[in-house]
Amino acid sequence: MKIVTTRFGEIDVPDPQVYSFPEGILGFADLRTYAIHAPKPGPFQWLQSAEVPSLAFVVTDPGLFFPDFGVQSRPEDLAQIQLSSAGDAVVLVILTVPKNPAEITANLVGPLVFNAKAKLARQVVMSDPKWSTKHRLFQS
Repeated sequence: MKIVTTRFGEIDVPDPQVYSFPEGILGFADLRTYAIHAPKPGPFQWLQSAEVPSLAFVVTDPGLFFPDFGVQSRPEDLAQIQLSSAGDAVVLVILTVPKNPAEITANLVGPLVFNAKAKLARQVVMSDPKWSTKHRLFQS
C-alpha cells in the first residue's frame, strides 16, 4: 500500500504492516487505517495514518523499557479485534517526544493491541494506578 506522509513523503508499506482500528484511536475516532513504518532499525517505529498524511505517532514495544508491563483487558476488548488470547497480541504504546529526548514519555494507560493475523487493532484503556499516560521511558 502506498501512503503519503508529511515526514517521509510517499512510502510503500507492505500489506502485513497495515491495520484497521474499527474504533479509531482516542481523539481520532474517524481515522481507521494505520501503517506501522520503521524507517530505520531500532526500538522506535511510526504508526502512520493512511488517511491523514500529517498524523503519525511514535510507538514502541513497552516490554523493552518496562519488563513488568502487561495489558489488562476484558475478553470483549480482544473479541472486537478477533483475538482469542492476549498472548497472541502485539502491543505497542504511543510516545511523546519532547525536545529533550531524555524526557520521552509513554502512554501506558492506553496501549495499542494488534491482532497480526486479522490485521485489526484497538486502543485499550487500563485503570492500573501503577501506570500513567506520561510514564518516563528513561528513568533517571
